[in-house]
Amino acid sequence: MIRNARIELSAAGMGSVEVDGVPLKGVRSLSLDAAAGERPELLLELVVHDISTVAETHIVIPEDTAATLIALGWTPPPGQPVEEVPDAAA
Repeated sequence: MIRNARIELSAAGMGSVEVDGVPLKGVRSLSLDAAAGERPELLLELVVHDISTVAETHIVIPEDTAATLIALGWTPPPGQPVEEVPDAAA
């Protein structure tokens, strides 16, 4: 999927990433690969908590992570109440 990305980084490694005008939150790291004559490829590593369980459970995705995933084209799983999905532009 083709997206427009805007990256701002300081010499100290702080910065921001926007995709299609939506600021992404929860970005841990990024790398940009741009070969001559090819489209650049942006690889984002998101802050995601790793959990495992054998019990039936309700999974809650942190708002920052969900907003970032939605901005990148993710669709929440079936059955997740709409009010639990944050507005990606917020």
